[in-house]
Amino acid sequence: MKNMKIFGAAICTFLCMVSCVNELDNYNPPNGGIKGKILDAETNEPVPLPVQGSTGTIINLFELNTDATMSVDFYAKYDGTYEHAKVFNGDYSVVVNGPFVNPCEGKVTVKGQTTFDLKATPYARIDASASVSGTGISIRYNVVKTNESFQVSEVYGYWNFAPGVDNGSANYAGKVTVRETSGTVTFDLGNDGNYKDNLHKIQSNGNKIYVRIGALTENSINYSTILTVTL
Repeated sequence: MKNMKIFGAAICTFLCMVSCVNELDNYNPPNGGIKGKILDAETNEPVPLPVQGSTGTIINLFELNTDATMSVDFYAKYDGTYEHAKVFNGDYSVVVNGPFVNPCEGKVTVKGQTTFDLKATPYARIDASASVSGTGISIRYNVVKTNESFQVSEVYGYWNFAPGVDNGSANYAGKVTVRETSGTVTFDLGNDGNYKDNLHKIQSNGNKIYVRIGALTENSINYSTILTVTL
């Protein structure tokens, strides 16, 4: 009899657990999504951003007109776009924490897959072009402050064997620091240990190298677009 009671209690516990799981599974899934570009307020071009990850630019979605207190957070992409495909339909405030002069934010109603672009002003705009000679790479660049009062304290040149390039130590294989706001930075990869150590990866990727310029302006780093060169 004692065993029967224990067995009955176990069955009841199991049924309660199944019931709770079923209740949780009955919640409706997200029925919308949001994507867009973070555009330069003056040029209307996407603002180049750091790589997704610990150094990336974070998108915060705050649901409006509900009891929600936590934001939905995710990273923008390094080409200045962003996307979150699973968001509940509703009204949101979108806040982007990036290298911008003023807060980048706006309000949007998500209804299905919704496109919503935002405008921002970077601290600096950077033009860059790259050329190759053997295993040497030269990057010509020009940094233009968006306000004459801003101070550009350092300019960085980077190369990497992977497409993601920024100032995070995991996102470059080589880095050069200069002070001039325009000029040329060079990499002699033939004498670079990281290049030699990763030569098999580079060769399997069609001998492609990815380069970029960053400028530390008012303690924030703005970037050029990522350039691809072939050795």
